Amino acid sequence: MDAPTIPVSADSFEGSFGDTIDIGVDVIHPVPVSSVVFPAATVVMTLAQYGDAIQGIQEHLLEVPIQEELRALRDRVDIVKAKRASLHATIRMMGAVETVLRNCIRDERLTRIEIECQLDLVQESHRQDQEDFKNLKEFMTSQFGYRS
Repeated sequence: MDAPTIPVSADSFEGSFGDTIDIGVDVIHPVPVSSVVFPAATVVMTLAQYGDAIQGIQEHLLEVPIQEELRALRDRVDIVKAKRASLHATIRMMGAVETVLRNCIRDERLTRIEIECQLDLVQESHRQDQEDFKNLKEFMTSQFGYRS
């Protein structure tokens, strides 16, 4: 005995697929099928119930906005990719800024060291000038008797 086949149309809100879906129903019964007699009304009523259930499932599935959900998910993926790219660019920019700042700090340290060296030279020169002035003063005092 062949399983009954119910043709179901597969329409979409974007267009028709143009095909039908064949759904087979196998009835399994512990008693051999040849010895069981189903009244025709029961068979027709059972097929009608299954047909209504299948039709209800199809209508429900057609109401589910799968394309809209997929589009929304793709949009979210695009947004996340854009945020990721933006964060990646920000990280690269922060790395470049860090490199520039490190170079500036290094340059400032070298400049400070150079200024400190020049200050030491100026202070040493000033001490030497004071020493020379003191020696000159002593020389003038000892040679010419000049007192200030």
